[in-house]
Amino acid sequence: MEFLHDHEPRSRYYRSRVPLLVLLLAGLICADTQAQESSGIVHFPTRERSWDRIPSITILTAANDSRIPLVLEAVEFWNKTFAEIGTAFKLGPVEQASEIPPAPFLLKMSDAVLSRSPLPEFPETLKNTKGDLIVVLSDGDFVSFSTGFTKAGRVVVAIKSDRKSPLIYADYPNVARNVIAYELGHAIGLGHNNDPTKLMCGRPASCRPDAFRSNTEMYFPLTEIEKAYLLKIYPPTWSPSR
Repeated sequence: MEFLHDHEPRSRYYRSRVPLLVLLLAGLICADTQAQESSGIVHFPTRERSWDRIPSITILTAANDSRIPLVLEAVEFWNKTFAEIGTAFKLGPVEQASEIPPAPFLLKMSDAVLSRSPLPEFPETLKNTKGDLIVVLSDGDFVSFSTGFTKAGRVVVAIKSDRKSPLIYADYPNVARNVIAYELGHAIGLGHNNDPTKLMCGRPASCRPDAFRSNTEMYFPLTEIEKAYLLKIYPPTWSPSR
């Protein structure tokens, strides 16, 4: 998909975990690896990172933004996924605030993430925003992204304008819903695969957001390997360390 992530943050915003339940997970991953080989799905390497706490979420946008329900639904989608795979990890409570970072700054951020260049200095309004995971619903035109910032171990997800293609609902129904879920997927630690029928398809594969287009409201699925990976970094014994 035409989204960005995996920029090396200024500080580590996930904790690296020593895998638990190795025998169980080895069986799951081994079985699914065989399925991956037969299906031809490629999962691109990703750094193992995970949250050490239940992250609180703050949405930065106008109070009447039509995308707010999409963020809430995406949080529900991920929490349902976590419950189904058997982990205690979940995304935390959601608040909304109106201190939206300027679009030119988000464009610079997007370009920096794409080129893996140093991030621009974050504005004080963003630094002072409450929440571990900050979701910015912008009116700017840039490539949506997810990246870490600050020594406190926080993540910002920025979503481009829904008045710009391919997030225009009238032309691309169902796309914005999955774009938001996709970026939250990166924020919890998932990387990319190359299957355009799956949620986390992305670079270096040629997937693009318009592949999410559908007249039916739906989330594209995860692969079984991605579910096993989530259970690896958030095992059934997971508990917040702070």
